[in-house]
Amino acid sequence: MRIDTDQYFGLKEHTEDQWATAVYMLEKVNALLTHLKWEYPLDPDTGTGISGSRNGSGDGGFRLPTAITGSKTSAHKLARAVDIYDPEDVLDESLNDNLLRQFGLYREHPGSTRGWVHLQDIPPGSGRRTFIP
Repeated sequence: MRIDTDQYFGLKEHTEDQWATAVYMLEKVNALLTHLKWEYPLDPDTGTGISGSRNGSGDGGFRLPTAITGSKTSAHKLARAVDIYDPEDVLDESLNDNLLRQFGLYREHPGSTRGWVHLQDIPPGSGRRTFIP
């Protein structure tokens, strides 16, 4: 199963540039998940492999500029990040900085993301592959 742009954007309006950016980011994420043979469970709130809350509150996919979830400079608002539903933290335990580097990804520290994995394809301010938000 792959995470696609329909799941990522849901019903949220987005530009062609945001769509293209998300396609590029999701290619990296899907390549990583395929490499790991990750058979992710579906989040009961989103019905997808993307973590989130009902009705888009706390959405782990694309966030509109007006979203109050996360930071004002969130990579989600740039279509550069996704939160993968990981209720048992199995995926997080499978990742390391070398693997993230191989796929051109960064993640929030597992201690900050219980039940999901935040992946993004742009470096955080620290430049670290695994970073504390």
